[in-house]
Amino acid sequence: MAGTAITTGTKKKKLAFSCAGEGFGHIARIVALSEYLQNDFEIIYFVPESVQDFLLKHLGNVRIVTIPSFHFVLRDHGIDYLRTAKENMGYLFNYSDIVAEIKNYLTDYAIDSLVCDFEPFVSRAAACLGIPFMNFSHPGILIKTIPFTFSGFCSRTVARFMTPGAQANLFCSFYNGEIGPVIRKEIRMKVPAQEDFYLVYTKKDSRKRMIDCLNYFPGKKFVIYPKKDGDFAEALRRCRGVIAPAGHQLISEALYLSKPVLAFPQTGQYEQKVNARMLEKSGRGFYGHIRHMQHDMKKFFDHIDEFPYPENRFERFCFTDDTGKIVSFIKRFVQSAVLSGTIYTYTYFDTIQEKIEIIRQELQRNMRSTDRTSA
Repeated sequence: MAGTAITTGTKKKKLAFSCAGEGFGHIARIVALSEYLQNDFEIIYFVPESVQDFLLKHLGNVRIVTIPSFHFVLRDHGIDYLRTAKENMGYLFNYSDIVAEIKNYLTDYAIDSLVCDFEPFVSRAAACLGIPFMNFSHPGILIKTIPFTFSGFCSRTVARFMTPGAQANLFCSFYNGEIGPVIRKEIRMKVPAQEDFYLVYTKKDSRKRMIDCLNYFPGKKFVIYPKKDGDFAEALRRCRGVIAPAGHQLISEALYLSKPVLAFPQTGQYEQKVNARMLEKSGRGFYGHIRHMQHDMKKFFDHIDEFPYPENRFERFCFTDDTGKIVSFIKRFVQSAVLSGTIYTYTYFDTIQEKIEIIRQELQRNMRSTDRTSA
């Protein structure tokens, strides 16, 4: 880890952000929040090296402490579990030492509060020091699922480890979250247009397979990302639809701009399977299966003008930008001594209770609708 504690004369409270380094969804949320919070607080970023270039590109010369990060090893649009376990095992063996070193940084910087996006080391260090912290992420939404498969149970267990008990838990999501998605400013400011091409986002391990499939559709135009010097936000604004893995941030940004999405979850990635399933329930896209990619692409192209379909009314969806709401909550959290007390842990009981309440509200709406029709 690297970082240098700097003492300043400012009276601003010191807020720390920490996040996972898998993909860019976590750091994108932090960037979006920082654009609103950097004038109110002195912010220090505890982030993995893999996302620091993104952070510096969007926020400039900010104060960073490098932390380790659990990560997936990908192969052929799926997770290589054996190599993933091997490459991450050292973090578990050295867990106590890592937390102890982070405690020193938190103490040196005199951190007042922490906002943690699916990251287990800094949150544990903050808990040891009595620093109030909140969990704010999308993958934490898995804690709210009731899995019926072994992979689902394991994923929920990992999500629990990555989102320990905190003074507050907010899960942002386009489905069933306490709050809706956080949309980056560069996306939020875009006015959607529709041109005759599809935006394709693909991971390095599955890029060739994806391009080979796209070649079966010579009449279609595709813009493939990531690419050097490309303007992703502008391509997203202008495209007709999106083809991508089922990462939450990209799906949320596409839905915010009213773009239909064909999502191909990475094999073994339970969170992405849930995202794709809920995308289809929202009526804004399709769940794609990597085994019959060509068939699912054809279906998507054939039905592109029929979106959106009616959404499943027994789920809660949000396709707007809730950045302002979470910013207000964070400001209250940092300033309020009331929120720095009780530790709150989300349980299965909370999940069942929320689902029952959604069903009850929908049944009531149906009854009122029936009564009006009868009258």
